[in-house]
Amino acid sequence: MFGHPEVYIIFLPGAGIVSTLIPVFAGRPIVGYGWAVFAILTTGFISFGLWVHHMFTVGIPQLSLAFFSAASMMVAIPTGIQVFVWLATLWLGKPKMKLPMLWIVGFLVILYAVA
Repeated sequence: MFGHPEVYIIFLPGAGIVSTLIPVFAGRPIVGYGWAVFAILTTGFISFGLWVHHMFTVGIPQLSLAFFSAASMMVAIPTGIQVFVWLATLWLGKPKMKLPMLWIVGFLVILYAVA
């Protein structure tokens, strides 16, 4: 029964670190700070409903399957909000491409590639 929330729970500290570092290297406050906080909290909340989405063949009732399928799709919304907040901050700022910023760019590329 070990499930899927760990993927998103592990993502949350990384999202927090990126949300902290991007304003430093963009030279401006994060765009949509309230939205960024909302996205991180919502990702954490929705992730607790995702552990079942790997267990579709074990005889779960249809109503439960519908709920967990919806939760699996809904987790993309706050993640997308978070990414757009980061990109808007970089777009409106003057990013300094120092080593931590290169790690952030790598994080965004990998996040885009696997999501």
